Amino acid sequence: MSTAPKSLLTEAVMFFSARGVCKEVLYTEFEALLDGLVATPEFADETIEAVFLQINNRLQVRAAVFFTMDFDMDGYVNRLWNMPLRQLAEKAGRGPDMGGGPIRLACLGFTTAPQHRENMWKPGQRNGRADLALIKEAVSRNALGIIGVEEEAFTPIATERLRVAAEDGWYDDSRGITEPAPEPVAAEQAIEDQAQRERDEHLKKIALYTRQVLTLQERLKQAEDRRLADLNQLRQDHTDHLNLIRGEMIDIKNELAHQQKINASLRRELTKAQNRTSID
Repeated sequence: MSTAPKSLLTEAVMFFSARGVCKEVLYTEFEALLDGLVATPEFADETIEAVFLQINNRLQVRAAVFFTMDFDMDGYVNRLWNMPLRQLAEKAGRGPDMGGGPIRLACLGFTTAPQHRENMWKPGQRNGRADLALIKEAVSRNALGIIGVEEEAFTPIATERLRVAAEDGWYDDSRGITEPAPEPVAAEQAIEDQAQRERDEHLKKIALYTRQVLTLQERLKQAEDRRLADLNQLRQDHTDHLNLIRGEMIDIKNELAHQQKINASLRRELTKAQNRTSID
């Protein structure tokens, strides 16, 4: 008996501010942040709340890991930050229904990895809105360009109808909620192939941007090297000029001392001549 392949999941990260979701990136872009290839100046010297998401091709959240990140003064991720987001998502417990069945949830107070608890946070309310509802709205807007199934194939649940299970029931497997029925194999494969092509294109763009960043960094280093070389040359020229001036001053002092000796000798001779004239 054959089974349909699992729906392709798109991985993304959303960052939160006091007003709600303020930045969305695909996981490949997030990895560039972790590698220090790019910075986010708007997060400089801040601890930011973020969520790692796995989203299916129906634009439904299937897993969410709520974590925090520290950024330095230049907007780069703290080099000591290290969380296995994918592993946490895979091992997460049963969470609320965000429109496509219960999600896998890992957050402060609901995690099987207590060693990462200090770098996690718990979704709640901000600016009068639930964090889970803000995430669902952002996913529905699809600013990340996730390749989904045709619109007539499903009807998304409106955000205002989003039902969040009570927290004490987030791990309850007895509620009898089942996953959506899988699509036919051919349709799923076509969607997966298209999504993979989009991912490959995106990775090519990331690689291109990375090469451009490295090229700019190399040019900046070369310019800095030239600037330092010019500065060293100016210092050397200044030192040589000072040494020349010091040499000339020594010559002038020596000439002055010699002239003073001559003058003193002439004054003595003049005094002697005046004394002989007086005696005569």
